[in-house]
Amino acid sequence: MTTSEIAAAVREGHADMLELWEAVRRFAHDRAFRWCRALEGRGGCTVDDLMQCAFLALLEALEGWDLSAGSFLTWYGYHLQGAFTEATGQRTKRERQDPLQWAVSLDTPLVDSEGDALLLEDVVEDPAAEEEFCVVEELDRREAIRRALSHLTADQRTAVVLRYCRGLTLDQTAARMRTTRALARTAEQKGLRRLRHPSISRELRQYV
Repeated sequence: MTTSEIAAAVREGHADMLELWEAVRRFAHDRAFRWCRALEGRGGCTVDDLMQCAFLALLEALEGWDLSAGSFLTWYGYHLQGAFTEATGQRTKRERQDPLQWAVSLDTPLVDSEGDALLLEDVVEDPAAEEEFCVVEELDRREAIRRALSHLTADQRTAVVLRYCRGLTLDQTAARMRTTRALARTAEQKGLRRLRHPSISRELRQYV
């Protein structure tokens, strides 16, 4: 089956989310690795962090996609781009580094809505403050993921983290959990179903 066919089957309840993740995980990991390599440590995200974003982006992409829209992988790629951009703070950094942002003198006089005089430097963004905001936003994202995972049992949480954050195979996950392959798979599937519940996934979607 193609990725689009698997995605359609998941939408119709004829396939498991795990099958779709397996179909796109290498694609997502390749994109995450390229982002981290290109940023050279900037942005505060590791490949593991971006893979967490990639899984959340998959949930979001699946919800808004239909077969008539074209290839699911292309659609997912758009969601990955947006998720990685937000996670690494590159959107705000690009805007901040644009020379045109500073083409006007900071001494340029302005008038506020109440008619009071002020200078451009009084209202221009403080890069340090914006950077601090990005850090806080990233901490909020990680805390939201931690809270979502806290709704799972210990086995479910371990299985999901090892599979989707650490990129281990099912056999490797079972070995790390010291259990059978079947029990590891069951824990993973139950964990994914729990994470997709609206009461849990609602908070995560704002970070996708």
